[in-house]
Amino acid sequence: MSIVSRARVRSLATLLAVAAVIAAGLATAPNASAASPSFVQQVSGHGHAGSLAVTPGSAVVAGDRMVVEVGVWSSSGATASGVTDSAGNTYTELSHFTASDGTELSVWSAPVTAGGGAKPTITARATATADIGVAAMEYAGLSAAAGTSVLDVQAHATGTTGAAGTVTSGVTPAVTGNGELAIGFYADSGFADTLTPGSGFTGRVNLSPASDMELLAEDQGTGQGATPAAKAGTGAGTTWLMATLVLKPA
Repeated sequence: MSIVSRARVRSLATLLAVAAVIAAGLATAPNASAASPSFVQQVSGHGHAGSLAVTPGSAVVAGDRMVVEVGVWSSSGATASGVTDSAGNTYTELSHFTASDGTELSVWSAPVTAGGGAKPTITARATATADIGVAAMEYAGLSAAAGTSVLDVQAHATGTTGAAGTVTSGVTPAVTGNGELAIGFYADSGFADTLTPGSGFTGRVNLSPASDMELLAEDQGTGQGATPAAKAGTGAGTTWLMATLVLKPA
């Protein structure tokens, strides 16, 4: 074999070895082919009733996940008692807490295991007639685990503003994995405020201004070790609730 031929063989062997290393690295890299969680659509509404139903504008996709924010207020202290949909998906409460004026914010979620290709009506129910608001969001790329397993970490806070300004849930504990999604939720019992999403978050739902129930939902991608904190702009003299929930990816 000539010197030139030997050089070519060595070069080819080197290239093949490099390609093998690259291929092995791609095969073992965590989440190398996984899609990041992404917002698909939302539907929302508010009113005074014992329950409130909303229907998505587009068909939902099997394997996606619904995330539902519910705000409830009544003079009798009504709270959210459950979320269902007409396809029969199972909703689990991931969080709920109450402000000093009795307003409750709760978050519910379900993997879409039934009704893919249809527009299932989503209904939130309260323990009594109340001011009620609902914001239902569909996401792709979130964990399809049942129950509370989709939830990584969360934080929440309540308060009453003096002047108009920004309120926050406070920071969450450190996120435990990469490619997760932080969703911020705001609620108040209808102070006719114009709400605004927080810096670094993308607004998804904005039910404001209103005289019965105001809601805002926003999201941002997050990774391992981060401590996200949702924020929202609201008005003066407002009793507010704010939460950040970090959900795991598929």
